[in-house]
Order: sequence, then C-alpha cells, then structure tokens
Amino acid sequence: MKRDMELIRQLLIMIESQSNINQELSIPNNMNRQVVVYHLNLMEQAGLTKNSIKYAEDQPLWIYSNLIWEGHDFLDSIKNSDVWEKTKQAIKLKGLELGEVSFSILKELAKVKIKQLLGI
Repeated sequence: MKRDMELIRQLLIMIESQSNINQELSIPNNMNRQVVVYHLNLMEQAGLTKNSIKYAEDQPLWIYSNLIWEGHDFLDSIKNSDVWEKTKQAIKLKGLELGEVSFSILKELAKVKIKQLLGI
C-alpha cells in the first residue's frame, strides 16, 4: 500500500480537532478503516501520533489517536491550505508527485513555505 500524504494531513487535522484525548477517532464512512489504520501506524512510526487500536474479528473497530509534539509541529507547518498547496506545487514544479518525496523532505519544504509566508 502506498503512503498517502493527503490522507495523513486529513487524519492529523481530524485528530487535532478532537475535543477529548480519550475520544474514539470518528472515521467518516467514505474512509476505509484498514487504510486509515495503516496510515495511523505510519504516523506513529514517524513520531507524529500515539495510537491505540482495538480489533474484533481482525477488523479495527475502536481507533484512538492523539498527536504528540512532532505531530503538532508538522501539522502546524501544513495545516494552512495555502501553505499545503504551495508545498505540493513546489514538488510538482520539480516533476515529482507528493508520494515521490520522502517525509523528511516534505517536512523541510513545508517549513520553507511557512517561513516564506511569515517573511522569515
């Protein structure tokens, strides 16, 4: 399965918007729970989230996820839609797709775009 950075951004925003850290993550019906869990696991490996996923009959039924420090920092870099679009455009201008750029490069590029927005 390919890593989907659009989905990761969407999940980070969803997790941040939770009003209670002990609240089950509300996964929209149009999202495949297996795909969501795969990406949450990637996010945990990257040091963005702390997850607790409970299974029944090999299906992820209860999904809990919270941002940790790095997750908040990364989301702060990409939450703004203009910054996210400019980050993706910069990648496209080099003839690449979002999925062809490593996570560390994506993080650094987003930081550059947010600094440009702030005039730093």
